Amino acid sequence: MRRGITAILGLTAATWVTFVHADVSVMAVRLGAKDAGALAKFYTTTFGLKEIDHVGTPATEVIMRYGATVAAAKAGNSPEFLVANRGPGDAAGSLAHAIFQVSDIAATVAAAKAAGAKMQGEIASVPIGGTPIKIATLSDPDGNVLEIMELPKGLDHLPH
Repeated sequence: MRRGITAILGLTAATWVTFVHADVSVMAVRLGAKDAGALAKFYTTTFGLKEIDHVGTPATEVIMRYGATVAAAKAGNSPEFLVANRGPGDAAGSLAHAIFQVSDIAATVAAAKAAGAKMQGEIASVPIGGTPIKIATLSDPDGNVLEIMELPKGLDHLPH
């Protein structure tokens, strides 16, 4: 399973796909949860993801995608964002972490905190390829680590 997760993360990290909600791009796509359905609601509220399918009743895995509506998300081509129940004894963050590119880091951090996320430190400006990139690290309500990046205006990818 970890090889599959690594493959998914590698493939999606190589592709930046922009979506309609708040100028955010997904850079990685799989997280673990104590309760996949409950955690999926956090990602809907904070980042605008829509549930397009789920596995099990109650859901043990929720498949999400970006779109203005559920129908648009189902028809869209953005990468899928999977929130899956962690296995017994698996620690928070043991599956992976998500990285989001956002147009307004302060507003995104505020929305995430209002929905139950916790900051790990402060928003920092980190030089990447000689360009200052704003980065924040948070934990979602289930303890998964999230990395949020705001690129300077006019830049659409990291300057490696």
